[in-house]
Amino acid sequence: MLEAAQQLFAREGLGVPLDEIARRAGVGPGTVHRHFPTKEALYLAVSIDQLEHLVCDAANLVADDDPAAVFTLLSRMMANGAENSAVKSALTAAEFDLRVVAPDVAAALTGHVSALLDRARTAALVRDDISVADVMALVAGAFAAIHHANAQTSPARATHLASVILDGLRPRS
Repeated sequence: MLEAAQQLFAREGLGVPLDEIARRAGVGPGTVHRHFPTKEALYLAVSIDQLEHLVCDAANLVADDDPAAVFTLLSRMMANGAENSAVKSALTAAEFDLRVVAPDVAAALTGHVSALLDRARTAALVRDDISVADVMALVAGAFAAIHHANAQTSPARATHLASVILDGLRPRS
C-alpha cells in the first residue's frame, strides 16, 4: 500500500483518492481505511517508509569504503525529497515533523550522515567547517529550492540544483 501511495502521490499529487490507492495496491478500500484512517496518516507512513529506505542506503554506504559516499547519500536524499515533495508539503501543512514522529529513524539517518561526513572530511573531500547540522539544513533547503524552482517533475533540474548545493560542501581551492 505504501509503495502504491508513494508512486501515485509522486505522479498524480495528493488528491489521489484512497480508493484508487487501494485498487493500485491490490487491496480493498476497507484495508487502506483501516490502516490509514486519514490521508495525513498515509502521508506520514509514506514519509517514514521513505526515510527508512534512506537509512538502509546510508548504512550500506557507511559499510563501504568510499570517502565520497556522503555525496551519494545526500544526492539520494535530495532526489527523494524532490520525488516526494507533495507529501513533504502535506506533512508541513499538517505540522508533522519527522524528527518528532519518527525520532529513532531520523536519528539513525543523521548518525549515518555524520559518519560519512567525517570520512569525507578526513579525505579532504569536504570543508572542515561543515557540520552534520549544516548538511541536514542544506538538504532541507534543497527541498525548498526544488519546490521553488518547480523542479519536482524534472529529475534533471532537481539533480542540477542538488549538485550546486553539494558543491558548496567541497573545499575551497
